[in-house]
Amino acid sequence: MGKGFTEKLAPLVIKEIQDAYLQGKIQKTDDCQNDMIRDGLFEADVEKVIMEAVSIEKAMPATSPIASNPQNTHYVIHGESTKCLKIYCKICSNYHPTTDEFICWRLTSFCIR
Repeated sequence: MGKGFTEKLAPLVIKEIQDAYLQGKIQKTDDCQNDMIRDGLFEADVEKVIMEAVSIEKAMPATSPIASNPQNTHYVIHGESTKCLKIYCKICSNYHPTTDEFICWRLTSFCIR
């Protein structure tokens, strides 16, 4: 039996997201920023969750009209805030709709569980 996403690709995806974070190349959507304001979360919480990630869940392909490339995929990372609250973030790979070129990682949600 072959290895699934969790065993094979998850570590690679986590590393790619962590590298993008360290380079300041993760974009936050307005929804994400609103989530953070509502729940009293800060950039230190984002950093903690992303940089301490040991697992990631592939949630679904992106389906919004703006996210029209079938390669765009949503992932969920669970973690703990700097105040020890259970939180999660949703992050989406973002590919150009016509050229298939990878554009960026986009943090779409960051909330208390």
